[in-house]
Amino acid sequence: MTFYEPPFDDMFDGVAYCQMIFNDEGRPVDFTYLQVNKDFEKFTGLSNVVGKKVTEIIPGITASNPELFTLCSRVSLSGQPERVEMYIASSAMWFLLSVYSTKKNFFVTVFQNITDKKRIEKDLEEAVVAARNVLEDLQIEKKRIAEAQAKEKAILLSIGDGLIATDEKGNIILINETAEKMLDKRGEEIMGKLFSEVIILTDEKKKPISHEKRPITLALATNSFSPASIVNSIYYYEKKDKTIFPVAIMERPVILDGKIIGTINIFRDITKEKEIDRAKSEFVSLASHQLRTPLTSVKWNLEMLLSGEDGVLSQKQKKRVEELYRGNERMNEMVRSLLNVSRIEAGSLTVKLKMSDVGEIMKEVVKEQMPTAKEKKQEVTVQRKEGLPKISTDPALVRMIVQNLFGNAIEYTGIGGKIICTVAQTGDKIIIGIKDTGMGIPEEQKTKIFQKLFRAENAVREKPEGNGLELYITKGMVTALSGQIWFESEKGVGTTFFVALPINK
Repeated sequence: MTFYEPPFDDMFDGVAYCQMIFNDEGRPVDFTYLQVNKDFEKFTGLSNVVGKKVTEIIPGITASNPELFTLCSRVSLSGQPERVEMYIASSAMWFLLSVYSTKKNFFVTVFQNITDKKRIEKDLEEAVVAARNVLEDLQIEKKRIAEAQAKEKAILLSIGDGLIATDEKGNIILINETAEKMLDKRGEEIMGKLFSEVIILTDEKKKPISHEKRPITLALATNSFSPASIVNSIYYYEKKDKTIFPVAIMERPVILDGKIIGTINIFRDITKEKEIDRAKSEFVSLASHQLRTPLTSVKWNLEMLLSGEDGVLSQKQKKRVEELYRGNERMNEMVRSLLNVSRIEAGSLTVKLKMSDVGEIMKEVVKEQMPTAKEKKQEVTVQRKEGLPKISTDPALVRMIVQNLFGNAIEYTGIGGKIICTVAQTGDKIIIGIKDTGMGIPEEQKTKIFQKLFRAENAVREKPEGNGLELYITKGMVTALSGQIWFESEKGVGTTFFVALPINK
């Protein structure tokens, strides 16, 4: 080995020159280290091995790595080189072994420490397994989502009402069969197009609803899960043949992670409902008109009796006639209310515009109704800002609006309560406010307060004779004047009604 020692020691790999030892049966049982290079110890961690048997240096290697002996003996006998990766348990390392032999029973082992490589390979293998598992999980989840979407789509498409879904820009992404039939439009004709361009929304006179007032515009601008817009009887959808039909609309935003990703538009044809409502309104109007004549006659005769022209009544008789007169007045008030309801629902409420001073109207109404407030010892305050402009409106309707709201404040405020009436300007609107310290409206019934014939439970309990039409009529009149009405209320504390009327209609 003297001649080979320089290159032997200069190699970058670990090298060992060994002699194989066999037992009497010719089986490999050990080998002796005859020569090792300088990097041997660095790679194996073994020192002073020359002249020693491997079983002395690494006890138990025969049991832990029997394949090492088989490999080395096979090469030493055959002279055929072999290369193999092997894990040596005693050193907890992986080696790439290259075994050569030029002389029987002797062999040279060149080995490289590949522990780091094997660790990387293992990590990569584990990463591949993990990625495969993730991919399988994703495929399962994808399949589950696809199934869920298929079910949801089937449910949406089979809904009896018309349904149109859009993306966050308002482009149509789904339309069900019911909507196609009602609108007389095929899905492929409008899919991917802007909802507001292909689905025409109008009023009863075929006047298009402005973009900013359309339910889909409100839905895309909202930031809650509440419906952006609910049915309005003035909404009509236009078919392909330009005919229109009334619809009840529910437009709801679709929100994901706080961001609007689309809308769901659900609508139904309410032609039959409107026909029924029209028939009811016509009946109520006819009945009310027919009732006015006998009631007027009864009122006139009762007034004649009370005047004494037909003879002086006894106190008892006079009391009876006064009761009849009050009952007749309540009936007259009911008939007037029903006629107003009929006009509102038939769209025949007449609006006669005139430059009007809302503050002056408020002042007159309060003066007219003050006797009733004084009977209940109520404190009434009118707050009217100076210099308010006159507005283009119907003074008769404004008077009735104020009468209804002020009358309700008196009616539902107890003895000694307070009522504050205000008129102010905000931007291009005049704001009427009527605040009382009355019984207030229960929280759970606030959404119904403007419904026809509805009365809050505490109002019914305190004043059972009411008809529940005043606020419905008041809202109809405010709407006819292009205004808005709303309220703030707390049960047991009081209520404030607000009416906003445009300065220029």
